[in-house]
Amino acid sequence: MSDDHTHVQEFFAARAADWDRRFPDDGPVYAAAVAELGLREGDRVL
Repeated sequence: MSDDHTHVQEFFAARAADWDRRFPDDGPVYAAAVAELGLREGDRVL
């Protein structure tokens, strides 16, 4: 397996470029979900 992740980054970058335009309601919903997790600085999630 190659360690070159460039092709993966290119694949997702093309799709992410207009995500906010295509799904404008995701931002507030995402922010609310993150707030509900109650994460503090230094916390990590997977």
